[in-house]
Amino acid sequence: MKGSYLVQVGLAYGAAVASLAVLNRRTSAVANTSLINTLANAAGDHEDIGGNASNALSAIVAQLQQAGSITAPDSVEEALATLQQAVPDGPASTTDVAEAIAEAGLVPADILSFLNGYMDSELNSVQNTNPAPTQTIYPSKGPDDAPYSVPEQSLRAAIYIPETFGYGRNGKTPVLLVPGTAIPAGTTYHYSFSKLGDGAPVDVVWLNIPHASLSDAQVNAEYVAYAINYIAAQTNHSLAVLTWSQGALDTQWALKYWPSTRPAVQDFIAISPDFHGTVVGTLACPALTYLICTPSLFQQAWNATFIATLRSDGGDSAYVPTTTIFSAFDEIVQPQVGPDASAHLGDIRGVGVTNALVQDVCAGQPAAGFYTHEGVLYNPLAWALALDAIAHDGPGSVSRVDLKRVCAQVLAPQLGLGDVLGTEGLLLVAVAELLAYQPRNTGEPAIEGYAANGSRAGR
Repeated sequence: MKGSYLVQVGLAYGAAVASLAVLNRRTSAVANTSLINTLANAAGDHEDIGGNASNALSAIVAQLQQAGSITAPDSVEEALATLQQAVPDGPASTTDVAEAIAEAGLVPADILSFLNGYMDSELNSVQNTNPAPTQTIYPSKGPDDAPYSVPEQSLRAAIYIPETFGYGRNGKTPVLLVPGTAIPAGTTYHYSFSKLGDGAPVDVVWLNIPHASLSDAQVNAEYVAYAINYIAAQTNHSLAVLTWSQGALDTQWALKYWPSTRPAVQDFIAISPDFHGTVVGTLACPALTYLICTPSLFQQAWNATFIATLRSDGGDSAYVPTTTIFSAFDEIVQPQVGPDASAHLGDIRGVGVTNALVQDVCAGQPAAGFYTHEGVLYNPLAWALALDAIAHDGPGSVSRVDLKRVCAQVLAPQLGLGDVLGTEGLLLVAVAELLAYQPRNTGEPAIEGYAANGSRAGR
């Protein structure tokens, strides 16, 4: 299997950790700094992360500082071929993979400039000023909704609404973008689905979950549940929810335990989801004396109590029309092939589910090539099925998509070379966020009472 990105960070650091007390000296404040500075500061902290990790980070920083003199690929095809060659075969730490990508020229100066400033970017703000909802949705919208633990003002402030958003008055379908682990939504989707509205009748907003979704996924789900009902109330329109990675777990949890969200969601589109967790997740949270994992990484292991709770009582099936799109070459979520694919969701409620493995649907064609966990964000089939789902009742349908045209492409036509490079460069942001996160945990958070006690909301 190709080298793992995010999940391998914990392995690289865990082997070198001396104690949690040492780790707790690291600052959790990342504002008013830069990605390169964060990586450089961590590289100099041998005591916290160990010499090997420090050396790898130093090499990454050196490569990034030379980004302006490195020749980037000239085409999407060249970029994807270079990526496949750069990602190591077999186990590899995140820092090793990041170094290989930087050295291969896959992070040119213009892309790096954007990523370097992500910490202070308005696009990733969790302090947005949004008006009070037009109907009561807090402390609950429905009698079976789980209780919130986060104040309403904080839940609402995490929703980023672009100035161009039409609030349903322009006839466009609202689309809520929910991020994955370790990368804020504004940065996650900048080079991909934030552009979904270019030429399509959709209006995109996104949710910047605090701490880059590294904290308790149960709390992350509160932000999703609130955002769904808030956008539906403000637009007087049902919406599509498009997620990446952990965002699918957060959304499925929200749909399960806040059932008032279900009528508000016309489509759930999950890119590279891990509904079954991942067997690779154990590498991020190894059974070591000193653990340096984050809550939501613990919760995404295949044997996590969070995953078992989510999938219990019918949570392994869709609550709303759902389209999942995933790749066999996913370096973070495994397995992603066969009946046990982590992305697979059942349909016991008969709401409609499409589970699309790009290597199956487009077998032997360009769109079935080497797409990483993050690469599915620019895969042409993913875009085609997402737009098809939004345009029709029910999930995206392979039978409605022009597979001859779509599968012959290597990139969604709405995107370009810079979007491929920018999306793969997200790895650098993930490393920075994982370095900065505090406090570290020694196990996954306890299941909230509303879920542990078999709340009616779970039905």
